[in-house]
Amino acid sequence: MTFLDRVEEANRHDLSAFCRWRIGDVVAGHVRTDLKTRLADCSDVFRLVGDDLEVVPALDDVQSRTEAVDALLPQLREDGFVAGAVGEQYGVVAEVGATPLMAIDRGAVEAFGVIATGFHLNGLVADAMWVARRSRTKATFPGQLDNMVAGGWPLGLTMEQNVLKECGEEAGMPADLAATARPAGVMTYVMAGERGLRRHAMFLYDLEVPPDFEPVAVDGEVESFQLMPIDEVAAIVRDSAAFKFNSAVAVIDYLLRTGRISPDEPGLAEIRRGISMPLDPGVMAEG
Repeated sequence: MTFLDRVEEANRHDLSAFCRWRIGDVVAGHVRTDLKTRLADCSDVFRLVGDDLEVVPALDDVQSRTEAVDALLPQLREDGFVAGAVGEQYGVVAEVGATPLMAIDRGAVEAFGVIATGFHLNGLVADAMWVARRSRTKATFPGQLDNMVAGGWPLGLTMEQNVLKECGEEAGMPADLAATARPAGVMTYVMAGERGLRRHAMFLYDLEVPPDFEPVAVDGEVESFQLMPIDEVAAIVRDSAAFKFNSAVAVIDYLLRTGRISPDEPGLAEIRRGISMPLDPGVMAEG
C-alpha cells in the first residue's frame, strides 16, 4: 500500500451508476439509478426531465423543498435507500459556500449525493500527533484510527462554533485551547459509498496542544487517544488501512504541507490532485 493508494481509495466512484438531480437549473446531487426510479414515482416532489431527476417547480422555496423531501425520508429509510435519521440538517448547495437551496437530514446526504462539509483537526505536540481510535460500537468505521477531532458542519453553526463544539464533545478540550486551531486548507474527494455518493469538502486545521494536555473521550464516539510520533503515523497511513479513509487523506495533506513526503514519492502529482478533487458534477463527468 502507498500514499497514492489511500488517496485513490477516497476517490473511487463510477458516475454511470448515478443520475443527477436538480433544483431548477442547478445540479444539487446524484442518486443511484434505483433511487432515481423510486423518487420518480413521487410525482408531487420529483419529476423526470430527460435523464435527470428534478424537484417539481411548484416547490419554489427552501422551506417547501425541505419539507417535501423530509416527508419522503421515513419510507426511504425503511426500504434501505437512506441511512437512519441523525437529526442534523445539512444545506443542499451547488458549490461550497453557496446559499442553501434546501436542507436535508445528515443521514440522507450520501443517498442524495449532495456536497457535505466538515473539518478534520490535527492535534500536534512537537513531532508527535494525537490519534483517536473510533469507538468499536460506532455505526461507521468502528475501531479505525482517526484524527484527534473531526466532524460534519450542520446548518446553524459557524465553522468556528462547530470546531469549538466538536473539540469539547470529542476530546474534552477547553474552548480557549480549541480557539487556537489554525485553518490549513481544504481537502475534497468524491467516493461511492454504501448508499450513494460522498462529495465531501473537509476543512483542515492544525492545533498545537500543550505537552500536558491529554484528550479525553466525552461523547462516546472515541474509544481512546494515543500520542504517536508523526513518522509512525505516516508509516501507518502509508502501509495499512488502519486509518479511516478520509482521516488518512487529512494526514497525507499534513505530511505534504510540512515537507514530510519526499518530492520523489511515486505518484506525487496524482496524490496532490486527489486531495483536491473537483466536486462540480460537470467537471467530474468530463473527467
